[in-house]
Amino acid sequence: MSRRVFIGHKRTDHYKGLVIRADLGLHEQISAQLGRYLPGGGRVLDLGAGQGALSMRLTDLGYLVTAADMDSDDFKVADKVDFERINFDSDDDVERFAERHHEQFDAVCGVEVIEHLEDQWRYIRSLKRMLRPGGVMVVTTPNITSWLSRLIFLLKGRFHQFADEDLSYGHIAPITPFELRLILEREGMEQLEMVPAGTLPPLYLSGLRMTLLSFVALLFRPFQSGMLDGWCLLAVARKKK
Repeated sequence: MSRRVFIGHKRTDHYKGLVIRADLGLHEQISAQLGRYLPGGGRVLDLGAGQGALSMRLTDLGYLVTAADMDSDDFKVADKVDFERINFDSDDDVERFAERHHEQFDAVCGVEVIEHLEDQWRYIRSLKRMLRPGGVMVVTTPNITSWLSRLIFLLKGRFHQFADEDLSYGHIAPITPFELRLILEREGMEQLEMVPAGTLPPLYLSGLRMTLLSFVALLFRPFQSGMLDGWCLLAVARKKK
């Protein structure tokens, strides 16, 4: 991440009036990765589309987008982007969706979905099945190896964003960069990027508690390795031709 300091409280962000249900800056980073690895457009699947903020952004960038999520009533841009319903509570339904869209997409974006599913290996196989040879997979998930998550685990024995209250919106399956990389490799994907994403820099000055945690984390930083920054983890991989 280029940002080294964040001051203030995170706002609810929007794109063309659509609520962005992702961490601050994450959609911009996803768009940048697609622009890098899939320039010039292509057919893209936006899994976990919410109101359609990312779908609309990618449409504006010249991609032909299909959006999918559990709630069709929540999707606000059905007049501009094709929408299909998918039940993420059922691994079988995700797999059936993938079978219907076998090798139809140049890119598949699974944004903040994998942590909601029981079988993460099966999910990655489903994403791969929908990609054309040479297609690009983008997967994001909470970064449970961040400095904040490590401190919370030290204090409470639970990862950041995986406490009891996080069950209310379906966070059931934390995944580390090591595990996600292993799945992609075992499924024959060519890894292109594994980077921190969203907004969680080394200095996060937002309220007394978060500010204190940030300064405490700085003391441990010289003795730690791995993906310390980033509210989210962003992985990009290519299906081999």
